[in-house]
Amino acid sequence: MTARRSELAGVTLSVLFIGGLIAGSLWILSPFLAAFIWATMIVVATWPLMRRVEAHSAGAAHPRSP
Repeated sequence: MTARRSELAGVTLSVLFIGGLIAGSLWILSPFLAAFIWATMIVVATWPLMRRVEAHSAGAAHPRSP
């Protein structure tokens, strides 16, 4: 019984610690979340165009080294 209670306390503290880390990370990143969302939207929206430009340029963006 004591071992089970000790295990429960350890698991509970671990979950609370991880939850605190996640909450702290989101609190620190909160000023940048809008910028991350906009950047993601721009990347997703322009991805097909970038692939067409890459195909048209035949890899000119990544020249071979001599």
